Amino acid sequence: MKGCPPGLVFLMRVLLAFAAAACPAAVQAHASSGWGGRGPIDAQYWIDASGRAAFEQARGEFAAGHGRPADFDRVMPLGGGGVLWYRLQLPQVGAAAQAVLTVSIPGVQRVEMFRADAAGTWRSQAAGDTIPVDQWPVRYLYPTFGLSVQPGEAPPIYMRIENSHPVRVPWQVQDAGAFIETAKLRHLALGVYVGLTLLVVLLSVANALSWRDPIHLYYAVHVVLVGLSVLSLSGLAGEYLWTSNAWWNDTASILIPAISVGWAALFVRSLVAERGRWIVSGSLLALAAYSVLMGLAFVILGRASFFRAPGVYAAPVMAFILAVLCGFARRRPEVGLWVLAGVAAIVAGDMLALMHNLGWLGGSFLTHFGVQLGAALEIPLVLVGLYFRSRERRDNRVRLEALVRTDPLTGVGNHRVLMEQLEHLLGRSRRDSLLGAVLRVSVANLDAIRKAHGREAAEAAWVRAAECVAREAADTDTVAREEGGDLVLVMEGQVTHRHAVYAARNIVAHGLQFSDRLPRGVTLQLRVGGARAPLPHLAAPELLAKLRRAIDRLAHDPQRRALRFVDSSPPDAAGPSSASAPEVAGDA
Repeated sequence: MKGCPPGLVFLMRVLLAFAAAACPAAVQAHASSGWGGRGPIDAQYWIDASGRAAFEQARGEFAAGHGRPADFDRVMPLGGGGVLWYRLQLPQVGAAAQAVLTVSIPGVQRVEMFRADAAGTWRSQAAGDTIPVDQWPVRYLYPTFGLSVQPGEAPPIYMRIENSHPVRVPWQVQDAGAFIETAKLRHLALGVYVGLTLLVVLLSVANALSWRDPIHLYYAVHVVLVGLSVLSLSGLAGEYLWTSNAWWNDTASILIPAISVGWAALFVRSLVAERGRWIVSGSLLALAAYSVLMGLAFVILGRASFFRAPGVYAAPVMAFILAVLCGFARRRPEVGLWVLAGVAAIVAGDMLALMHNLGWLGGSFLTHFGVQLGAALEIPLVLVGLYFRSRERRDNRVRLEALVRTDPLTGVGNHRVLMEQLEHLLGRSRRDSLLGAVLRVSVANLDAIRKAHGREAAEAAWVRAAECVAREAADTDTVAREEGGDLVLVMEGQVTHRHAVYAARNIVAHGLQFSDRLPRGVTLQLRVGGARAPLPHLAAPELLAKLRRAIDRLAHDPQRRALRFVDSSPPDAAGPSSASAPEVAGDA
């Protein structure tokens, strides 16, 4: 992860903490036919296809031997009005014990437990998505019931399970202490994920502002929707966020993931949108709109007639998104490969959970926690890719801004930069007459170089001249090119006449040295027009024009001098009286 910011390394450490918390919890996640080492539980099931059998009728069916041994890997044919009954025979205990019965299906419609009290009266408790979570016997991620078993008792327990569609039914009987430890680990794992989600949202908003890249806002919304999907599917949202709303607790586990898939399409579209790829862009927009329609259809038609549609829809949509990201990764691998890996992780987790729900895969750690782990893995991987993308955009923006202020031939400041810095210096020199000096440099033999060696040699002469001027510039000075082509050195701070003359003479001397940039035997004949403190009280264009006239006079100087300083008087007609400072002869 070379070049990544330290914050992403921290996110990876949080992810490891999430995995460490999730793994022990997963060990307890499988359905169990034993109870804390106290012996096996005789478990049988009976399917009431009509869904109208009362409790006494169900007891009679089991008593008549119509029950079948429980099979945790079988997908039970629920839905269509059918009801699943279980009869669990707990083993005898030698001392009073507290146990917990859990049915780990967060989206199950209704689970009702029947158990006889001390007087022999059958009592029932119910939980599930048709009942607000705050009215469950135990407010937890999924239906949970407390059991108190006395010595010498061998009480049977009956469960009645309703659901809108076929599903596996993983149930488990645990000691109360073991359940508490498992619950702690589950909540720790989900809490780590919630904290990671909030951290990423804040980081994405900060990145959007600092990088000036809206893709981070798209990703922040994506992370929120994925997080809410995970919390809805795991049951944590029902336990803490909407405990009193049974309808929304049931609806959110389908509607929010559908919207999440649609927003993922918008996020990918914003990431890969490029000129000439309107088919891909339009397809992703259509998928986003279709996801909203799927969510509305679920709300209208209900889970019973719609339970397979999200899986059938999500698989091709995610396959298309992955295909788009594969193409993007080929064009821009530094960004695309990271994003592709992140999205592939969450797609893999979703597909494992989907295949488990459809009965294609058995229960395992990955099928139970694939969604959470995939979502957690996606976060740092995609953030790395977005970091590289934003860095590329920033570098491109810096280059574009530099082009606006840089002369494309010589690489020094352009005319705009020159006028800004010169006006700034002239304004400050009016308050402090000891500040600044300005040197305007012209290549006297440019026409001769162009005629003898061509246009490219003339351009190389300007580049070489810029190097000669830049060598005399301090860190605070500005080297820029004037519109007419001449180079200008704006010297900041207190510059004495001796320092200005020394810099000008060095510029002329550098030009007379041979350079690999120029044709063999060619040197530059540089002429310098200068102004030193106190600078003339002129506007920047007027001062540059005055320096140009000083250079023009040097062309007719009988002594072939290469440097002329102007005085601080207003501009006048050309004449020898315009230079009050000593003129320095060049070696040319």
